[in-house]
Amino acid sequence: MFATYLNSLHESMSRRVALVLFGVAILIAIMFNVVVHVRTLPDGATMLAVGAQPPAPSAIAVPSMLESILRATGSLWMLLAIFAAAPLLTAPLEKGWLELVFSKGTARWSIFLGRYLAGLTLYSLMFAVAMLPVALRLWWMTGIGTWQMGVELLIQTFGFAALLAVAALVTLPQKGVALPVIAAAAIWLLTPSLAMRQETFYRIFSSHFVRGIIDWAYRILPKCSELEDLCVSFVQGRTVTSWWPVWSTGAFTLIVLGLTLSLLNRKSF
Repeated sequence: MFATYLNSLHESMSRRVALVLFGVAILIAIMFNVVVHVRTLPDGATMLAVGAQPPAPSAIAVPSMLESILRATGSLWMLLAIFAAAPLLTAPLEKGWLELVFSKGTARWSIFLGRYLAGLTLYSLMFAVAMLPVALRLWWMTGIGTWQMGVELLIQTFGFAALLAVAALVTLPQKGVALPVIAAAAIWLLTPSLAMRQETFYRIFSSHFVRGIIDWAYRILPKCSELEDLCVSFVQGRTVTSWWPVWSTGAFTLIVLGLTLSLLNRKSF
């Protein structure tokens, strides 16, 4: 599995998908560092200014800055990583790859899981390249801890793992990257509306039966938007307000991924 994992990362580099992602991440990191200004007062206190906004005390401005970065770019990384990781999952199922890969003695689930983990790695590295430079700079110049960004990385990767599991499942009945990308993006777009279903779907559907279906859909599907809110609350207060989005998303990911690997082993090519 580890060899497949490394080969998948090399493949993404060869296709220049990873290079494009890292290029975008580096540009975003440069932009963040250009617009953020740290000023040291004569008494040694530091003030943080973003762009043309008036400076604010670092103790207040640093957590606010970390929150703004996450809100501004969280969706961008999810979408870019879905487009980049989907080909890693669909490639082994294409004609030519099947005979080359699955005819070997290595278990099918091992090959597929290695490529799945490579997709998660692409997302994590892209997030780290874009976010960590400004976080480390703020910590170095203000003394305000920005280690919460590392926790954000873990939580956001956790949410992306659920979307990638959906894409992996959808790759089995058909060929091509279009449907896996659409399925993962649809789940990602649907979860905020399900989380606020009282203000969205409940205003459209008055039937208790339909509302019950919507409630079950909310319980079953991953909580990507709530995981992002969890990151924000952690940055602001360094506390986790609720573990429900974490364990429900984790259960969804494990079940869908386990189902995918099981169907892959039984599938006749």
